[in-house]
Amino acid sequence: KRRWFEIIGAAPAGTRWVRYWDLAATKAKLGSDPPYTAGCKLGQAPDGTFIIGDMERFRDDGVEVRKSIRFIAIDDGPSCMIGLPQDPGQAGKVQARDYVRMLAGFIVKVLIESGDKITRAEPIAAQSEAGNVKIVRGKWNEEFLAEANDFPGSKHKDQGDALSGAFTTLLGVHTVFAGV
Repeated sequence: KRRWFEIIGAAPAGTRWVRYWDLAATKAKLGSDPPYTAGCKLGQAPDGTFIIGDMERFRDDGVEVRKSIRFIAIDDGPSCMIGLPQDPGQAGKVQARDYVRMLAGFIVKVLIESGDKITRAEPIAAQSEAGNVKIVRGKWNEEFLAEANDFPGSKHKDQGDALSGAFTTLLGVHTVFAGV
């Protein structure tokens, strides 16, 4: 819910970061409302507080999504871990391997997601409700807060998926794709 998040000016020094991507690959067309690719940059401050430092959200085809993820990784810097989902099956393994290869030079973790979106969101929702999640002021705040406020009833859940994936990756509760 919107009231769970305090907006702050900047993250504290020493915050440890991860950016997790919820992937989509469809451009918006007139009359369509496809999912977004969303990348949540989540950190944990030295005092244990969680900080949402940035949220990227866009629609594009697969090639452009990859380019954007690479450019954003460069902007975030090599100390910001990158988390990616792995879809089930062989195609998901190949996609994960290709992303890891493309992001050579960065720390990349692949998350094999399990459970539905609501179940995956519960751990970060509990931290948010307790006042343990802050948001760095940015142009993305309103879109994120509107989606979070309506979750799980919101039409789009991409930012929520990215946040829950970032939380899981940041805490190291994941399975790394062993084929890389």
